[in-house]
Amino acid sequence: MKFAHIADVHLGFEQYRLPYRADEFAEAFRRAIEIAVEKKVDFILIAGGDLFHSSRPSPETLKQAMEMLSLPKEKGIPVFGIEGNHDRTQRRVSAYHLLEKLGLLYLIGLREEKVESEHQTSEKTERGGWLVKGVFEKGNKSVEIHGMKYMSAAWLEKNPPKEIFRPEGDSILMLHQGVRELVEEMMGKLPESQRDYYELRLGDLPKGYLYYALGHIHRAFLTSYDIGKLAYPGSLQRWDFGDYELRYRWDGNTFKPTAGNPKGFYIVEDWEPRFIELKVRPFIDINIKADEETAKRELKRLSTKIPEEAFVRLDIRWEKPYDVSKLTELIKARYVYVRTRFERKLTGRTPTGGEVPKPEEYFIPVELKAINLTGEKAIESIEEVVELFLGEGWDEKLPKKSEEPERKEDAPPLRKKEALGKKRDPKPKGKNRGRRKSARTLKRRSLKGPPKVQISSTGSVVGDED
Repeated sequence: MKFAHIADVHLGFEQYRLPYRADEFAEAFRRAIEIAVEKKVDFILIAGGDLFHSSRPSPETLKQAMEMLSLPKEKGIPVFGIEGNHDRTQRRVSAYHLLEKLGLLYLIGLREEKVESEHQTSEKTERGGWLVKGVFEKGNKSVEIHGMKYMSAAWLEKNPPKEIFRPEGDSILMLHQGVRELVEEMMGKLPESQRDYYELRLGDLPKGYLYYALGHIHRAFLTSYDIGKLAYPGSLQRWDFGDYELRYRWDGNTFKPTAGNPKGFYIVEDWEPRFIELKVRPFIDINIKADEETAKRELKRLSTKIPEEAFVRLDIRWEKPYDVSKLTELIKARYVYVRTRFERKLTGRTPTGGEVPKPEEYFIPVELKAINLTGEKAIESIEEVVELFLGEGWDEKLPKKSEEPERKEDAPPLRKKEALGKKRDPKPKGKNRGRRKSARTLKRRSLKGPPKVQISSTGSVVGDED
C-alpha cells in the first residue's frame, strides 16, 4: 500500500503582502499532487491540516483547490483531510465541507452528524456526536484513517487523544498539533514564552498506530513511536526566515553557512516514508554584528553567493547605528528585509547595587511573545500577531512573591537602642500611599535576576537569534 502525506499547504497566503507568493504556494501544492499521482499512490493525506491559510478562503483560492484536487479524483485516488488551526472554523460548515460535497476530499474527525460513504464510516462517541473515520481497501488489505482537527491545549487536557482513538488493525492517525518533545528535538528547549508551539506531550498520543501523520510544525521531521513511524513533512513553501534554506552567521572573521531543512512531503510505501523534495524559492538569513566598514566589505563579498530569486533577511546588530540603505544595494535579491537591533551589554548590576531583573518576573509568557513579535518597526507576520492577541494565555497570573525583603548577610543587626530610636515615616495618605507601596515592591523585585540582559533599541528583549 502506498500513500502521500502532505501538510501545511496554506493556499491563499500572500506572504509579506506579496500576491505572487500566494501563486507560489499554490504551485507547490499542484506539484506535490502531480508527483503523488505520477507515483500511483493509493490515497493522499492532507494530514497536517491548513490546506487553506484562512477559514474563509477567497473564491480564487477555492477555485485553485478544486482544480488541483480534481487531478487525483480523475484517477480514482481518494484524498483525506483534517482542519488545521488556520482554516478550522467554529461554524458547522467550512470550506472542507464544500470540497467533500463535490467529492474532492473526505473530511474525518469529530462531527455532529453521522457520515457513511465509500471511504468513510462513523462511530458513536461517549461524549456524544460521531467520530468519522477514513477507510481504504485494496485487495485483501484495508486501512483505517483516524484523526481530528486542531484543538487547543486546554481542550486536549480535558479530552486526551488516547481516550478518543483506539486503533484496530492497520491504522493511521492524523493530527494537526505540536508535540513538545518533538518540537524541542527540532528547535531546542523552548522557553515558557513559546509554550504555544505545542499542545501535546508525547505520552498523550495513543499507541498502536502504524503511521502518525502530523502537521502544524513547518519543518520536516521523522522518528519512531511505539510500533509505527511518526512524521511531520513540514510546509510545502518556506514559512519565514527561521525556515531558511541557508543561514550565514558572522563570527568576527568570516560568514559561517548553515543549511536549513528541505521542503516537500512524504510518500509512504509499506509503512516506510520517503521524503520528496520540492524546489521552492530560497530564503537566506544573514546575521552580522559589525561596524559599518566591516559590514559593507563582507556583505559585498557574500552577495556573489546569493541568487537573484532569493528572499533575504539582513539581521544587523550594532552598538553604534549607521545608514543601512547602502548595504541593501549590495544584495541583488528579489526581496530584502532589514532588521536592525541596538545592543548594549549591561554591567549586570543596577545603579543601586542590585541585580538586573528577569523579564519573566514582570511579564507572563504570552506578553513576552507579544513583545518579541511587535518590538520591530516592521512586523514580519501580521497574521501571527492577530492570532496571538485573539488566543489564550492572557488570563494567566504571575506567581506571587514574598513581601518580605531579603536581608543582606553582611549587614549588622540594629542594636535595641538604635531600633527604638529610629523614627518611622508617617503613613502616606490618598494616592501617594499606593505609589509608595508600588515603589517599594519594585525595589524589592529589582534585587533578583540574571547577571546580564540585552535590550533592543525598540524595547524588546534580545536573546539568541531565531
